[in-house]
Amino acid sequence: MTELAGGRYLLGARIAAGGMGEVWRARDTALQRDVAVKLLRPDIADDEAFRTRFATEARHAAALHDPSIATVFDYGDDVDESGRHTTYLVMELVAGAPLSELLTAPMAPATAAHLISQVADGLSVAHEAGIVHRDVKPANFIVTPAGRVKVTDFGIARARGAASVTDTGTIMGTPHYVAPEVAEGRETTPASDIYSLGVVLYECLAGSRPFTGGTPIALVMAHLRDTPPALPASVPPALAALVMASMDKDPSRRPTSAAAFAAAARASVDPSSSDAPTVVAAGAPPATQVLPTAASPADVSGAGGSSTRDVAAPGGSRSLRSQLPSCSSSVSPPRCSTTQQAGHRWLTCLTRLT
Repeated sequence: MTELAGGRYLLGARIAAGGMGEVWRARDTALQRDVAVKLLRPDIADDEAFRTRFATEARHAAALHDPSIATVFDYGDDVDESGRHTTYLVMELVAGAPLSELLTAPMAPATAAHLISQVADGLSVAHEAGIVHRDVKPANFIVTPAGRVKVTDFGIARARGAASVTDTGTIMGTPHYVAPEVAEGRETTPASDIYSLGVVLYECLAGSRPFTGGTPIALVMAHLRDTPPALPASVPPALAALVMASMDKDPSRRPTSAAAFAAAARASVDPSSSDAPTVVAAGAPPATQVLPTAASPADVSGAGGSSTRDVAAPGGSRSLRSQLPSCSSSVSPPRCSTTQQAGHRWLTCLTRLT
């Protein structure tokens, strides 16, 4: 197939493939712009119940507008003469590479905080709109040559069923990043996204995931029972405290919101900030608080993937890294609220991504 929606979208090169389907670079002939088209697998697209859920989630995702979120432009379901469905999502084409391809070694703490705080910004917008991502993982974060991050695949995890252990022992979702309550089949909340984001930040800082296992079931059990290994000593205490608080087994003891997570991540790389937040477990007595050095602490506690790299950028992730600003370059500060600006260190060396 080379066209969709009666010829409006002309498919070009395939960008990536994943568990849900394929992502293609395409041309929107009506608006004369390049887009990314996610084609769902035929066996999924032929499931009427799934298509209904997916259409609903696509509408919700299309309502999200933020610099940290890859915009959803359109949803379609073409049916051929035999009755087979081709279901697809049309999205913003982001020039960059998925974070998963950049995790070849531990990142500098400032770089990790810079990138993951942007993800938290996007999640915050979604959570405020009543949307939980449900598949927070590095493959769903696209990093641009300028060091900006775009979050993709909102709603797809909900349409297919959130990560959990089924009655037959099958894992649904991405077990490396699944929150304990989700693995148990309990309600998925914004706190579940925060747990998964804590796992991603851990991986950025340590260069490896906190839990490993020979099987998906073993991974899920580790998330349910095990304590994450300590992060490297080079990680600032405030940033390490944020990671561990985010990965608390009890959702009520994690950061209260994604916005609080973002503010804490930014302030953690500059603990001298007068507005540096404190990571405190909700409802915990003072003796159990984890307090990073800060002049005026403020409580911020408790509270799938499509790799849409723009293939027009030659050389893949190597080209991306070569385009990143050098250590002597200045980097424009990313968007953040007034309360988030305090304590944010603008990075000038994004070449540490690898």
